[in-house]
Order: sequence, then structure tokens, then C-alpha cells
Amino acid sequence: MRPSRTEFPRSCLILVLAALAVLAVVVPSGTAPVAHAQITAHAQQTRTVQSRSTQARTTASAANPLANLRWGTYSGSHDELFNAYRHSSGTTHRLVGTLAFKPRMRWFGAWYSNKWISTAVHRYIRNVTHGRSDVLVQMAVFRVVPWETRACDRLPTTAEQNSYKQWINRFASAIGRTHVALVLQPDLPFAFCVPHHSRIPLNLVSYAARVFSALAHTSVYIDAGAADWSPVDRAVTLLKGAGIRYARGFALDATHYDSTTAEIYHGTKIVRALRAAGYPTRRFVINTATTGRPFTHPWYVHHVGSNFNNARTCANRSERHCVTVGIPPTWHVAAPGLPMSARVKSLAHKFVDGYMWIGRPWLRNQASPFDMQRALAVARTNPFR
Repeated sequence: MRPSRTEFPRSCLILVLAALAVLAVVVPSGTAPVAHAQITAHAQQTRTVQSRSTQARTTASAANPLANLRWGTYSGSHDELFNAYRHSSGTTHRLVGTLAFKPRMRWFGAWYSNKWISTAVHRYIRNVTHGRSDVLVQMAVFRVVPWETRACDRLPTTAEQNSYKQWINRFASAIGRTHVALVLQPDLPFAFCVPHHSRIPLNLVSYAARVFSALAHTSVYIDAGAADWSPVDRAVTLLKGAGIRYARGFALDATHYDSTTAEIYHGTKIVRALRAAGYPTRRFVINTATTGRPFTHPWYVHHVGSNFNNARTCANRSERHCVTVGIPPTWHVAAPGLPMSARVKSLAHKFVDGYMWIGRPWLRNQASPFDMQRALAVARTNPFR
């Protein structure tokens, strides 16, 4: 995401609610859990969609580590969406439920201390998997400090670098043999603005890519910006510095709103450029949590103005160029019925591991706090429900 230098950076917003974020996973809740039958029913509905036909299943690459697993959903009582779901009723309850029960990616950063990160990850995994070994857990690691606009002003200190590595090691130890899809350092293009063109931030991300990729069942996707943010050559430079040699691949559009089709074409070019640079077999995932009615950063700045981070939500299902959720999370990237051409589906089948809800349009500035009106807006206007 590209806030102006005068905007309050998203990392600051997150850190403001650090204590609440820690409670979200680490502290047991006194709130009664959602009825098991409700969770089971929604999970069964998701599985039914995912296995709708044998033809759809065969679209997934046999080598795709995200395929043929149950994509788990975190239902902790302090999760932003689940908390809203539990404490609502009527139409609000129904609409929020259409989001809350989708497999979503949870972000982890410095608001989880080094002391607590292992416990937080253990409890998160336990909640998502319920002890099953065939469940995929989705996590984003957003741990470099400073980051976003603050990264343009100073580099991590030696103490911060050491803390980062300790935090990563503890996080990885907690994952163990769990099946994990891990997006590493959303908004990575901020690395281009660091003082003196230092390689320190990218070296830290590369360290994390190496540690996480060494785990038995963790697939690492390094953030590469978006088609409307990082041109192919810059994305390749970024990925090489951030440890693409270790990773499964890269992630696109995590905090932007561009179309899935545009990201497939962009990602295909990056894959081919990486292959030419000596990194074959790399694949990618695409955020679809914010791309139901896509638009680019240049379009938004020209037609709407500032506050791209918190771009306006759609007012109705016929409106275009506004924020609402897109393709539901799935590894069936070329399934019948998806709104893309046969050519685009062919490219997706070759190079894309999954469409994921990495972004969080139900949060203000995609960061914090939870915004019920945004959540209801994207639920009402969801073009895929």
C-alpha cells in the first residue's frame, strides 16, 4: 500500500492496538464459542464449493502444496470478523457470517512480542486445525521494524535486527510440520525507499524466507507488490534480494485493488523473468479479498483523490471501481465459472497456486480498527455470493 508521507502509516495504526492484538490469540476468551454445529455447517458449505466438480479439482497442479487440503478458518473469539459475528443478530449476523467463515490470512507482526510469539502461533494453529494434519493454515508475517513510510526514514538498529531473527526462529519452531501458506512481509516494495539503498531490510526478509522454507510443509510466498505498483524488473530485483531462491514463489496485490486478471498477467511475466534469472519453477498467489470491483492506484488518485489505503467501499452491487470482496479463497484457480478468459485461466493453471484473502477490507486502512460499516458494505456488494 502506498500512503503519502503525511498519512499516519498503517504500521502505526496496528501498533496502537498492540495489546488487543495479542489478546486476539494469546489470551483465552471468556466468551462462549460459536456453536460447533454452526462452524461445521459453514465449513461443509465451503468444502462443497471447493470440491464442486472433478473437473475443477483437476485444474490444480499436482505439485501445488495448497491443493487437496482443507483450508482452515480461525474462529477465535477476538478475531475481528468472528467477534462481530458472535455479537450480532439478524441481517448483520448473516452478512458478517458470509465473510467470517471464509479461510482468511491472519497477520503477525511486532505487536506480538518475542516472548509471546511462539504461544500465539501455537494457539492460532490449534484453533484453525483442531488437531487435524490435513488442514492448511494461512499466515502473513509483517515483522520488519521500521516498515512502510517509517522505513524511508531510518534503518533497523542492530538490536532490532537481532530481535527480528529471534522472533522468526520462534515463529518457525511453533509452525513445525503444520501445512502453512505464508506470505512474507506485505508491502515489500517499501524496501526501495530505505536510506542509502541499504540491503538490511531485504536481508532480514531473506533470512525469514530461508528459515520458513526449511520447514517440512510451509510454502513461502514473498510479497512482490502489485501490477500497478512494482514493474516486472523492480519486482524481480526485490524478490532476488528477499530470498526468492528459498521460497515457493511470491504474492501479489496484498494491499491493492487491481484485477485478478491483471495480476495473473503480471505474475506470469515475473515468473518468466525469474526463470531467465536462474530461478525456475516459481509460482504465485493473489489476494482477492479486495478485488471484487477492481481499480488501480493511478485511477483512484485521478478520479477519487487521497486515502487509497482506505478506499471507498461499493454502495451497491452494480457499482464499479470500489472496494468489495472478490473471488473466494481457493486453489481451483481455473475453475469453471470464474470471470476470466480461457487464456487467463490457462496461465493461472500454469503459474498460480491459489487465490487468497490476504487483504482485510473490513478494517479501517486495512489495518485497524474493525469497521462494521465497511464489513457490511463489502458483504452486501460481494459479486461472488
